[in-house]
Amino acid sequence: MAVNCRKVSVSPLVAVLVVFFGTGSWVAINGLWVELPLLVKLGIPEGYQLASYLTIIIQLANIGPVLFVILSYATPKHIRLEVPAIYLVVTIGITACTLLIFFWDGTTYWDVVNDYRSTALLILAFFLAIVDCTSSVAFTPFMSRFMNLYVTWYFVGEGFSALLPSLVALGQGVGGEEGCRANFTYERYINGTKNNCTDWITDAKSERFPPEDFFIFLTAMMSSCGLAFILLNYLPLSKRERIPQECDGPLEGVEQIPSVSSSQESYTMIRNGYGATAEPDDADKDIPVESLTQKNAIYLFVILGWVSGLSNGVLPSIQSYSCGAYGLDTYLLAATFGNIANPIACFLVFLWPQKSKTLVTTTAILGTLFGSFCMTTAVLSPSPPLQFKLAGDIIIVACWVCVTAFFTYTKATIGWILRNANGSRSLLIWFGAVTQIGSLIGALIMFPLVNTYNLFEGYYADPCDDKVDCIPA
Repeated sequence: MAVNCRKVSVSPLVAVLVVFFGTGSWVAINGLWVELPLLVKLGIPEGYQLASYLTIIIQLANIGPVLFVILSYATPKHIRLEVPAIYLVVTIGITACTLLIFFWDGTTYWDVVNDYRSTALLILAFFLAIVDCTSSVAFTPFMSRFMNLYVTWYFVGEGFSALLPSLVALGQGVGGEEGCRANFTYERYINGTKNNCTDWITDAKSERFPPEDFFIFLTAMMSSCGLAFILLNYLPLSKRERIPQECDGPLEGVEQIPSVSSSQESYTMIRNGYGATAEPDDADKDIPVESLTQKNAIYLFVILGWVSGLSNGVLPSIQSYSCGAYGLDTYLLAATFGNIANPIACFLVFLWPQKSKTLVTTTAILGTLFGSFCMTTAVLSPSPPLQFKLAGDIIIVACWVCVTAFFTYTKATIGWILRNANGSRSLLIWFGAVTQIGSLIGALIMFPLVNTYNLFEGYYADPCDDKVDCIPA
């Protein structure tokens, strides 16, 4: 049985550095996603269509990990590209977040749509998406250099990449409900009759701090990730926590244990859809390696493609329409709580994995049912059911959280089944391919429906619509 050397305890400082490093993995895109409700409220040109733009941008940004994988296979095996790749993507991430502070609201006129668009925001979002997608295939190989105990702390950091921006966005808010107040009064004669008239204006409640401050937070998070990476690379204490090249004899404070690389690979693969291409090893001896029939494999891949298309392409494109009519505060809650539900569902599979195909089918159906309700509210926008009622707000937020949780759990469980089946290398390659193909197809289907054919209508309420301008004196 192959063995690795691992310390019984971890260095608190190195563990903290690993957490900060892991936090930078998806913090930028998660941050942009939860900031969407406020950007919509502030009148960004794309309005409710911004979610569909961001969805297609994330799919196109998969060119980053594809290039990384191609270059990794093309270079000699003794050359490891993850370190220079991490330096590159973290630098891009810091630069893009910094530029967002100053240019997030910059617009230019697009002849192709005959309207203004947030060119700077969309371009910078593309670079941030490349950063986060590439982190899926670059960060974990770097972490494989360290003792296995530190991988758990890296996963904690990945969870924080969704949790922290969500909490900050909740603290920021989108402002209270807009009201209407009298600006000034005047007299006006209508058909010879004197009228007392009022000029009404919308009284908008502002957010607690502007988007610029939120992007400063994202810049700080990416900078802390970069600093943590540098210290993990060069700090002598960090170097001592790495896996030795050889472990010929017992070391003080070190025990010999079976490799747990399969668990590390499985979590990264199920969280992001990449990696995990090795065969099962001795670490999985307590989980029987099963023979997966071609029929069962095809069945799982069909479900995976369906779930990926809905969760990564179709539903994110219409979330703004589904939630916006219930209020931007409700939209914010749905986006942030759904963001938090994603890593929680992954950790559930990581800690208590299941291999039941019946469970996969059940969670996929449940996610589809909740997703159908979300799609229905988007189609019925700007007048969805239970609008302006507390029950409607609670139901729509709960539905979006359930969609994220069930679909994430479905994908994670499929990944675990494939990881522990015979021929897992090729199965996991297909896992990544089907995930990305399904996501891309979903995004490509929805983008023209939302932006070209305008099948969905956003909710833009004016609280002054029901006010009487003039009454006879």
